[in-house]
Amino acid sequence: MNRAKSLLISESAFFSAATASVTDQERHHSSSRRGGLARRYSSFDLSSTSSDNDSIIAVAKNFLSTTCPELLTILENHYDEVSAHDRLVKIGRNVNATLRYGQEAIERKDRGESSLMGIWSQEEEEEFIGNELERKMKTDGSLQRLVEECKDLAKLLTSPVKVPTVRYGRTGIQMPIVSLGCMRFQQSWNRGGKPINSPDQLEKECQDNLVNILRHSISCGVNHIETAQMYGCSQMQIGLALKTLFDEGVCRREDLIIQTKGGISSSTSKSDFKSSIIQQIKLLGLDYIDLFSVHGLNTIDHYDWLFNHGEKGSLIDALRELKKEGKIRWIGFSTHAPAHVIEKAIESDAFDYLNLHYHFEGSYTASGDGDENAEGNLGNIRLAHEHDMGVFIISPYDKGGRLYTPSHLSRELMLPEMEPMEYGSAWLWHHEKHCQGDKPAPIHTIVCGAARPSDLDQPVMAALRSITNLEDFEAVSRRIEERKERVLGKEWAATWHVGLPNYTQSEKHGFQIGNTVWLYNAIHVFGLLDMAKDRYGTLVSNSGKWDPNKTWKENVFANPGFNWMPGCGYDPSYDYSSELKDVPEKNKARVLEAMKFVHQWCCPENSKSMALEAGADEKKEEDAERKLIPLEWQAAYDMRPWTAFPERG
Repeated sequence: MNRAKSLLISESAFFSAATASVTDQERHHSSSRRGGLARRYSSFDLSSTSSDNDSIIAVAKNFLSTTCPELLTILENHYDEVSAHDRLVKIGRNVNATLRYGQEAIERKDRGESSLMGIWSQEEEEEFIGNELERKMKTDGSLQRLVEECKDLAKLLTSPVKVPTVRYGRTGIQMPIVSLGCMRFQQSWNRGGKPINSPDQLEKECQDNLVNILRHSISCGVNHIETAQMYGCSQMQIGLALKTLFDEGVCRREDLIIQTKGGISSSTSKSDFKSSIIQQIKLLGLDYIDLFSVHGLNTIDHYDWLFNHGEKGSLIDALRELKKEGKIRWIGFSTHAPAHVIEKAIESDAFDYLNLHYHFEGSYTASGDGDENAEGNLGNIRLAHEHDMGVFIISPYDKGGRLYTPSHLSRELMLPEMEPMEYGSAWLWHHEKHCQGDKPAPIHTIVCGAARPSDLDQPVMAALRSITNLEDFEAVSRRIEERKERVLGKEWAATWHVGLPNYTQSEKHGFQIGNTVWLYNAIHVFGLLDMAKDRYGTLVSNSGKWDPNKTWKENVFANPGFNWMPGCGYDPSYDYSSELKDVPEKNKARVLEAMKFVHQWCCPENSKSMALEAGADEKKEEDAERKLIPLEWQAAYDMRPWTAFPERG
């Protein structure tokens, strides 16, 4: 459908959908009060992540009965009742969030209020955000987009279409542009309590869910399955599931691209490493794996252990021997490292592909790295292309902005053309087209860490639309660039990272200053407060463990999680003059302002004190804290209908 027409979707169609269960008396009452229809349509609760799934499902059924009855029929007769339930929850939460924000924006204007923190300019508030006609057009356009997605889902569930594939660097593998990540569906992380080591310990519900994820994934052409030794019992469960699918004739071994990852340490010997990889292949029930990654090449020490580990033997030789023996076909690495460490690994030319963070809102742990020509991991994406390496993007939907539970601000910027999950995907798939500079920087595949089959729906449908959605993508990108220029300023947006140190340049204190300033930008441009809290929370935790009496290296390796989520947070009592010596003078004051801002809003203790200062009862602290947070920074919805198995403790 033409996008202009979708914005002007029939008023009567919207009215009938929104009032599907409204009585005549309620309709009469609603007509005399703006926002009444939206309120009635989601009458049970207008909060973003209500756990009242029964009411949410009722919303979804009302919506689908009018707008896409074919999907409702398919879900009511689906072989996997749990997945059908999950899809209804997701649709209901989407509808609820769309109507809720529109209603709140209009009512805020009626009260003569403006958005908190100056999120919108006065002109934006008047002309777009609180304008009732504009809001109706935006709401109708957003719901029409959901209708189109529901129709696409109906087709996907009855006649699956395979996602596009691309050449995966020098491996020559035809890689699907969506990969299946396997760290969210296993029964246990095996990091405490009784480990899951044998099939008879598995719960049927968990294993059935895992098999159904693989079944759905393979049917959609997402045949790259990526796991790791560190993912608890994931490898064992995948091995059992693959046998089931092979026996059923769902797929053959040669139809799949299997990748696993294994870590190294200072005590790992070449023989130990080789034996560990062989054991992983056996757990998966396979004779060989297509791709093996060094898991967590995060520091220069990891690099040295690979290439010059003294009497323990160079660990890279274990991988080369296994490749020669036909046990693994291609060698890569996965990383949370600073940009310069990743650069060194790429330049070794020892690897065929890499897994790294790089997203529309930043490069996660590498954000703030780089130089004036390439912030974060952009330079490494370009360098990987020069070495003809496959490029796999880690965590686009979690570390890339928590897009499964996006902020209202993110949705407001991206709808009606795209939901944030589709935009985040498209930004990566279209990267070579929109990336600035004369050096190509293609991205080949992005991972979806599915906890349930329905988690694959949006990524797969986004992949199928990626062939034709460039115009929509460009429209959203223009809005985002305009917002960056307004709220950050053109010069700051281009230079904020110049001269900023992250933890490897902060030898005494391990400060992650570049990352912290990146979070300031992400909150102001996209409203990504929840993501910022997650990341900054790790910096605060690291600060509490940092011992000033130890060397930098002793601190980094004393805390097992540090090199995965590196760096320490802001210290209000510290003089940062020496740390900011390379920062342009024009940026120094704002860098300090940004660090203070992030510490205030994202440090767990500060959030609590802000709520208590506002007069909150400790028992109602969470509600009070929520009232202090601008609506635009709050989660619009949560696409996780239930807690994933490994997170159940």
